[in-house]
Amino acid sequence: MAAATDPAESPEEGPGPGRPAPPTAQGRELRARGRRTMQRLLDAGAAVFAQKGYHAARVDDVVKRARTSHGTFYLYFGSKEDLFRALAVSVATEMAALAAEFPAIVPGPDGRCALRAWLARFHDLYEERGAVIRTWTEAEMSDSEFGRIGGSLVIEFTARIAARIRPAGADLDPQVAAMALVALVERTCYYRATGSLRTDRDVLLDTLADILQRGVCGTAPV
Repeated sequence: MAAATDPAESPEEGPGPGRPAPPTAQGRELRARGRRTMQRLLDAGAAVFAQKGYHAARVDDVVKRARTSHGTFYLYFGSKEDLFRALAVSVATEMAALAAEFPAIVPGPDGRCALRAWLARFHDLYEERGAVIRTWTEAEMSDSEFGRIGGSLVIEFTARIAARIRPAGADLDPQVAAMALVALVERTCYYRATGSLRTDRDVLLDTLADILQRGVCGTAPV
C-alpha cells in the first residue's frame, strides 16, 4: 500500500540524473499539515540515526519509519545530511537558550536550588534530545559543517557559563572552569542516558549540584 502524503506534495520524485534536488522546506512558511509532516520526518530521522548511526542511516530508513514517500521527503529535505543538519541546529538552539539561563553559582541553599533546577532542565533536554546529540558526536568532524556547528555551540555555551562563574570563583580561570563544568555535566548525563551509569535522577542532580557549588564557591551547602 502506498504511503500517505500531503495532497500538495507532488510530484512524488526525488533527485536523480538530470533532475536537480527540489528545494527543502527550510526557510519557507509551511501550512499546519506541512509542519506536521516535517516534524514526522524529523522524529523519524532522530530515531533512525540513534538506531543505525549517522553513517549507516539511509533516507529509505527514514521514509519507512515516517510512513511516507521518498517524494515527500525530498520536498522537505535535500538529503540525509540536510535532515540531520536541521536536527543539529534545533538542538544547538535549545542548548544555547538553556546556557543563557545558567544561574550564578553562589553559596547557600538558594544558590544550590537554582543550580539544581538548571541541571534538571539540562538533564531532561539531554534525555529528550540525547539521540541527536550522540549521533552528532559520531558525525562530527572538526573540519566539517557539523563540527563547526558543534564548535560554535561549545564556545557560546561555555562563554555564557564563564560569565556566571567569574564573580563567584575569584581564584578560578572562568573559561577553564566553564569548560570543565560543561564536560562534567554532559558526560554524566551521557553515561546515564546510555545506561553506563545506573543511578536515580534525583541522586544524579543532587550530586552534580553539590560538586559544582563546592567546586566554584569552595563551600558546602548550608
